[in-house]
Amino acid sequence: MFEESENLFPSKPELVQPEQGSRYMRLIVSMVLFFVVFIILVPENYILAAEIIGILLLHEFGHLIMMKIFGYKALNMLFIPLLGAMVTGNKIKVSQKQKVLISMMGPLPGIILGCGLFAWAVAAAPDIYLVELALLLMSINILNLIPLDPLDGGNIIESLFFPSNDRVKMYFTLFSSVIIIATGVYFSFFPILIFGFLMAFKVRAYQKNKVIHDDLDGLELNYKKEYSDLSDQEYWTMRRVFLENNPKIKEIIPEDGTIWENEKLIVEQINQLLRYEIKKDMSLFQRLFYLAVLLAAIFVPIMLVLSNNKTLEWYFNHAGF
Repeated sequence: MFEESENLFPSKPELVQPEQGSRYMRLIVSMVLFFVVFIILVPENYILAAEIIGILLLHEFGHLIMMKIFGYKALNMLFIPLLGAMVTGNKIKVSQKQKVLISMMGPLPGIILGCGLFAWAVAAAPDIYLVELALLLMSINILNLIPLDPLDGGNIIESLFFPSNDRVKMYFTLFSSVIIIATGVYFSFFPILIFGFLMAFKVRAYQKNKVIHDDLDGLELNYKKEYSDLSDQEYWTMRRVFLENNPKIKEIIPEDGTIWENEKLIVEQINQLLRYEIKKDMSLFQRLFYLAVLLAAIFVPIMLVLSNNKTLEWYFNHAGF
């Protein structure tokens, strides 16, 4: 279908990636903001704030290292006050196994280190900061393994059982949103409550993107590629389909073939519509194995702490709880 002359279409705009220096600056600024917000809400707990930031850095570096190994591009790390941190990147061709390993290598190092430090504290004379660091390492990373979108546990479940089914992903995100909202209400923690409602926008995005992808499938346009691999014709066709499905935006955009003064915003939308190919390279046994690893990573540290409840009681007594 797309074998007509490319001369009929203007050159597509470039996708401008943030410079490496600006990525580092955003990371530093977001980390400082995270620290400041934490200290405002929990005054004078500087050591606790530093411990949590260090744990989140260890967690996100686990993701980042695996993403580098598997050839992800445009890697970016950010801290989100009150919620945690995240690493983003893109790659068109990725496998189930790669996605599972990337998700697991965030929480697993922290859980293993936390178990080791807690066992050390049990064997030796307990130290309040050692026990505190061990408990934080285990608890923060175990929370990340809860099987809800967008937590690592949710990403693992998605990668294992429905890696390329957008409809199931949408329902999974909707279910996760409801659970997160209920959690925010139960604990009266408004950041989680707001985050749960924001997840509804992700559900809506799944619905809108599904309509656009169906239109592109009807035009036999391959959108499973990187932006740099899009032809001029494919770009302008995707742009037209995107605007047809967003009439309010279309009202302020020039006609096809004319570069808008803020065309980079459209370029970003087109880039978000592109999808990666998922190679299903895991047998049923492998999927069950990684599921067992996920469950073990959650329950082993919990059993370790509960079986040494005297150390836990000692910590709470000395920490002033």
